Amino acid sequence: HNFLNFLQEPILAWTSFGPTAPPIIDYLKDILRRYPDGGQILKELIQNADDARATEVVFIHDERSYGTESLWTEELETYQGPALYAYNNAAFTDEDWKGIQMAGRSVKRDDPNRVGRFGIGFNSVYHITDVPSIFSSEHLGMMDPQEKVFGERNGGFRWSLDDAEHQEVLLNMSDQFQPFRDIVSLVCEHGWSKVVMEDQHFSGTIFRFPLRNEASEISDNLYDSDKVVELFDSFIADADLSLLFLKNVTSVSLLHISEDGAVNTRLEVQSSVPTDGVLEPEEESVTEGLTRFKVITVSSEDQKETKWLLTTCTMKEGVAEDLDLLTKKLSFLPQVDLAFPCGEKRDCSQSRLSCFLPLPNNESNKTGLPVYVNACFGLTDNRRHIKWQEEDQRHDEHALWNEMLMKKVFPQAYIKIIQDAIKLAQKSILPVSSVYNLWPDLTQIQHKDKWHALTLDVFHHLFRQNVAILSLAKDERQFISPSEAVFPCNGPTSTNILSAIKRALVSCGENLVTLPASVANAINEAYPNPTTLKHVTPAFLRDILHRTGVDNITKDDKLSLLEYILGDKQYKELEGLHLLPLSDGSFRSFTYREEDTALIDSHEFPRVLLPFCKPFFIPHDLTPACGAHLKELARRSKSK
Repeated sequence: HNFLNFLQEPILAWTSFGPTAPPIIDYLKDILRRYPDGGQILKELIQNADDARATEVVFIHDERSYGTESLWTEELETYQGPALYAYNNAAFTDEDWKGIQMAGRSVKRDDPNRVGRFGIGFNSVYHITDVPSIFSSEHLGMMDPQEKVFGERNGGFRWSLDDAEHQEVLLNMSDQFQPFRDIVSLVCEHGWSKVVMEDQHFSGTIFRFPLRNEASEISDNLYDSDKVVELFDSFIADADLSLLFLKNVTSVSLLHISEDGAVNTRLEVQSSVPTDGVLEPEEESVTEGLTRFKVITVSSEDQKETKWLLTTCTMKEGVAEDLDLLTKKLSFLPQVDLAFPCGEKRDCSQSRLSCFLPLPNNESNKTGLPVYVNACFGLTDNRRHIKWQEEDQRHDEHALWNEMLMKKVFPQAYIKIIQDAIKLAQKSILPVSSVYNLWPDLTQIQHKDKWHALTLDVFHHLFRQNVAILSLAKDERQFISPSEAVFPCNGPTSTNILSAIKRALVSCGENLVTLPASVANAINEAYPNPTTLKHVTPAFLRDILHRTGVDNITKDDKLSLLEYILGDKQYKELEGLHLLPLSDGSFRSFTYREEDTALIDSHEFPRVLLPFCKPFFIPHDLTPACGAHLKELARRSKSK
C-alpha cells in the first residue's frame, strides 16, 4: 500500500505543475508599459480599419457628458463623460468579434494581406480608457477587463440587435445609449431607431473610449481633453503620409465636439489615384507590381495637395527559395513599396520608413533616400522600430526577414520606380528633373551604413542591366545607357564654356548627356568599369572639332571652346584648327605658315608700337587663362 502511494505521489505533483497565463490586468499593464501612449494608438485603429476593408475613418473627440439616470448598471455612471470615438465604414465579422476578445492573440496573424497582425495593437486603447465599447454589425459590446461593471467573472456584455429584449433596452435606456445615438446620426444618414429596429444591423463600426478620469487597476494614466488634443496633434504631424501605403482607407477625419454640441472638423486627409500614368509590370520580370500616382490632400485651416509616384513590387514565388520559406512561415508579404513626392524637391533627411503607416519620426526610421519606403517589416514588439540582424538578433527570424526583403526586393522596386519614371517622362507626364531627383544621393547617406550599402546595391543592379537611364542634352526626353553616353567634363568649368561645349557636341550629333552631381557621383562610385565611359576632355573635344570643323560655331563659343581645349597644354594637337583669334574678330588656323601668324604684345613691346599691324594681334580682352596659354604656346614655338 505504501509502495503504491509512493508511486502515485510524484504523479499527483506532476499533474499540478506547469506555467499559467497571467491575469488579464497584468497582461494589459505589460502591454501599456511596452507600447507607448501617443499618435500610434490612432494609427493602430486606422490599420485595423484598413484590414477590414474600410475606406473611411473618423476620429471624434467629444467633450459632452451624458445623463446617468437610466443606465444598465450604476457602475457605468463613471463612463458617461467625455470620450474618444473611432468610426469606420466596415462592419465587424463574426471573426472580428472573436478576435477583439482574444487579448494578445491576433486572428489576423496568418493573413499577410492584413497588417494589424499584433494582438497588442487594439489593446493600446487601454492607455485612454478602462471600458471600451464597440457598435458594429448586429451587436453593441462593452468590455470591462477589471470585471467591475457587469459583476464578477464578467469581462463585458454584448447586446444583440436581433434580440427583442435587447432592442427594447437599446431604444429605451436613453442615457446609457445616447452617446451612440448621437454619433450614429453624425456619421450615418440612418437614425438610431431605424438601425436598431428595422435594419437590425449597423454597416460600420463605432468604437467608444470614455476618457479615464480616475486611476484604475489597468493604469493611473488620466486622460483629459488636452491629452486627446496632443493625440490628434501627433497624428496631424504625419497626416500627409498616413494614407500613402494603405490598401483601402482613402479618407481620415479628426472632429471635435464641444460641451455644447458644436461640431468642428480639425483635419481631413484624402487620397485618390488619378487614372493617368498607371504602368503595368513587365511580363518577364522576377517581380510583379505596378506604378501609379497617388494624390494626398490635407485640409485643415488651409489645403495642401501632394502628388506622389508610388511603386509596388512583390517578389514572385519560386525566385528566392529562402524568402519563400520565411514568407510562408511568418505569413508576411514579400513586397516593398516606394513613394516619391513629385513637384517640390523634398529634404531627403526627412524620408521615413513605414509599415503600412509611418513609423515614429526618429533617427533609426529615417533613410536619407529621396523615396519613402514601406514594407511588411518585422517590428520590435512596441512597433516603434524595425528589427535588424545586430548581435543580439542574429537568429531572429523577423530581423532575417527584413534583411532579405531589403537585399532581394528593395533593389528591384527601386529600379522599377526609376525606369517607370523614365517612361512617364518620355510621355511628358513627369518632368525629367523628377527622374534624376529619384536617384539616391550617396553623399546624403554616408553616415547611414545600412542604407548606403543598400543604395550601392541598387546602383550595381541598375548599371549591370545597362539600360537607358541618362537624359540626352539634345532632347531631354530621350534616354540612353551609360555605355553609349558622352559625359560632361569633370572639374571646375565656367558655365559659358559648358554651354559652348554642349552646343558644339549636340550640333554634331554626339550623345552628350546632362546629369546632376549626385548622379555623376553614383556613376563614379558604382559603375563596374568607369574607365570605359566616354567623358568630355580637351583631347576628346579637339578630335571632334578636327573632324567636324568650326565653321558653324559662333565667335563667343569659339573663344570658350579654345580656352577649354588649351587646358591640358597639348598645344601640338591644335594644329589645323581654325580657332586662333585676332583683334578684328576673325580667326586663323594654328599652323606654322606665315599667313597664319598672329602677334602677341608684352610689357616691353606693347601693340601701340606697331599701329599698322593692329588687326594681327590677338584680342586684348581674352580671359587671363586663354591669354596665358597663347603666350606659352608662342614661347614654345619661338624656341623651336
